[in-house]
Amino acid sequence: MSTSPSLPQRGSFSPSLAALLSFVWPGLGQLYARRRVAAAVFAIPALLVLGIVLFQARRGLDVMFARLLDPTIAAAVFVGILGLGLWRLIAVRHAFGLADPTSKRRVAERFALTVLLVAIVASHAVGAVYVWSAYQMDVGIFKVGGNGAEVAQLPASGPRLTIMLAGVDAYTGRSERLYDSLMVISVDTDTNRIALLSVPRDTTGYPLYYGGTGKIKINAIPTYVSNGWLKSPDQPVTTLVKEVGYLVGVPINYYGVIDLSGFMKVVDMVGGVDIDNPTAIDDPTYDWLNGLATGFKLSAGPHHLDGVTALAYARSRHGSGNSDYARADRQQQLLKAVAHKMATPAMAVRLPDFMAQAASLVSTNFPAARVADMLDFAKSVPSGNYDSYVLGPPYSVSSSTATASTSCLQLDKVAPLSVKLFGTDSRYSGRTQPPTC
Repeated sequence: MSTSPSLPQRGSFSPSLAALLSFVWPGLGQLYARRRVAAAVFAIPALLVLGIVLFQARRGLDVMFARLLDPTIAAAVFVGILGLGLWRLIAVRHAFGLADPTSKRRVAERFALTVLLVAIVASHAVGAVYVWSAYQMDVGIFKVGGNGAEVAQLPASGPRLTIMLAGVDAYTGRSERLYDSLMVISVDTDTNRIALLSVPRDTTGYPLYYGGTGKIKINAIPTYVSNGWLKSPDQPVTTLVKEVGYLVGVPINYYGVIDLSGFMKVVDMVGGVDIDNPTAIDDPTYDWLNGLATGFKLSAGPHHLDGVTALAYARSRHGSGNSDYARADRQQQLLKAVAHKMATPAMAVRLPDFMAQAASLVSTNFPAARVADMLDFAKSVPSGNYDSYVLGPPYSVSSSTATASTSCLQLDKVAPLSVKLFGTDSRYSGRTQPPTC
């Protein structure tokens, strides 16, 4: 006759096994010890936390982690991680203590308990470091005035949200601070499309949004406003943001700025990026910013680029087949490559370092609370729903002298493109625009 195993009696179970079960899930050790009320008391709070995590993860782990970019949420999660860790410590120690008091004197049992407690402390400490890094990045980047960011003048309210990303040609040892990469990213949640437009850095002869004509290169606007050489009703970067939005025909809600050294660090922190170079580059005049080497070559085809080489890929504009327009196209390519690399699981272990560095690399007035929603939207957009344009010919006319190169937008050609991309949101909608040049 077979007999079924009986449940252990109170005071006769293994304390280390009870502790291990409550380590796996608070309350399991108490249930093993036949303390059902205590099991429920320890298990229910943990189940509530699990429910919250699963609800937040329904749109993907990347979106869930992006919510940590909201300082309020990051602070709450930080406290939650510490609180859950304390709760697990209490649950494990309580389950262990339900044993026969004589068993507590056994070295093996006490060692097992110590290992479990140390594991809980270590795992929750790692989680707390991740979240604290996110919080530090939040308050450094997304607070009003973070890293010198100017207050947003036009918060988004409808289905369209537009951002200007600017790469600043500023580097140690260089006196100028020019906004050489100007990219407009506009998302429309109604049509599920994303438009990317790059404005040439050498654009001049453009109508100013507040009246008059811009006689300086558009990349120098913030410098001229800061020094009082250009009289603007707005702050330096806000003037640039409004001017770019005025020219492409769509209001820009927010902006983000990163400088050259920051860009190199971002690429290196994600482990480099993979690109497919459409045309061979041979730029004999490229400055590597080290005071020594000049010249940059890169064959056509696939390449893995580190930070320094990716910066050269983004900055080079001289040589056969090269131009401002070609490099603007490459900058869009790099932006997509970095975004793709950020979404890989390998980045998870480097997130604390990345977030700690990012706070000093980027300035933006984009609201932290909207980052997760924008990431969720971008994931849902098919690759065929991206419209990418560089406002080179036929949208502009270039000219060169011995000392400078300039580009002048043909607004009669920019206008129909703007209406095509932005519809009635475009200021050109229903208007006839004469050519600028």
